[in-house]
Amino acid sequence: MILYRILFLCLLSAGAPTGDRAKQLYKEGLHMKRDGRLEEAQQCFTAAIRADGGYVDAYLELAAIFRLQQQPEPAKQQLLALLANAPEHPGALRSLAEIFFEQAAYEDALAYAFRAQEQGCRGMNRIIGGSYAKLDHAAEAIAALEKARKEGDDVLCQLARLYAQQEDYPQSIRCYEEALKTDSTSATLYYELGMMHFNMENYQKATVAFEQAGQSGKSVDADLYLNLGMAYLKQANYFDAIRHLKTAQALRPKDIQVMLNLANACYKQQDFAQAITQWNNILMLQPLNAFAMFMLGKSYICSGEVAKGQAICDQAMALGAK
Repeated sequence: MILYRILFLCLLSAGAPTGDRAKQLYKEGLHMKRDGRLEEAQQCFTAAIRADGGYVDAYLELAAIFRLQQQPEPAKQQLLALLANAPEHPGALRSLAEIFFEQAAYEDALAYAFRAQEQGCRGMNRIIGGSYAKLDHAAEAIAALEKARKEGDDVLCQLARLYAQQEDYPQSIRCYEEALKTDSTSATLYYELGMMHFNMENYQKATVAFEQAGQSGKSVDADLYLNLGMAYLKQANYFDAIRHLKTAQALRPKDIQVMLNLANACYKQQDFAQAITQWNNILMLQPLNAFAMFMLGKSYICSGEVAKGQAICDQAMALGAK
């Protein structure tokens, strides 16, 4: 039925000039596309191109249909054929940049995005920045994405992570806070903001952000409670530090970082009996950990077993000197 329809259109326009036949087929294709009849539209646009090989709009529409059908390769073929007739056509350059970006062919995406930008296409900074980011050119990515942000593109999260990668934590925090103004329920954003505050030694702000991440539905994992525990530990809030670190330990019982922070929190809270237990747990996994051994000795000394503690400290000193 589709084929008969296209043949009928071609017969109707057989006596018309080539350009008129192509336009008539193109218009019919647009109508079919609007109605969701993509296969029929595809046949019309193909016929329009056969009628007039230089009719660039038909190439663009045919490529758009292939993209809707998740067929990037035929779409690229049509766009490249268009460029053979119109080498700097902005729509074709923009579409090729988008397709190559979607295919993770970032160098090609960059090349076409720059060409499209030269022809006045908007929205290319997002692709340029995203491509540079994937190619590990963070500085170039940031410059392009800052331009994209000013153009209204939603790139704040990407910018925040790139600034963090560059260890520019104040700028990263700025982007996270701006992003949270429009998405105030994102657990991921709160968690990553907390990490930035922690890196800036803003421990009180870090705890607020981590707590908010938990309240916003962040998955219950050891990392969240470890970071909360460390942030509270830095503020000498040993009760909350121990509470969160014990939760982290329950989730990841043999994590040395969790165990070290928990032992340290118990020691600083002057719960030396619990500190001794925690240092011993570490030494069961890492018998040659000189730091844990030394702190075990100090915990014994502080608990009143001075001779035993001093002997363990001496052993740790000798171990550390090796």
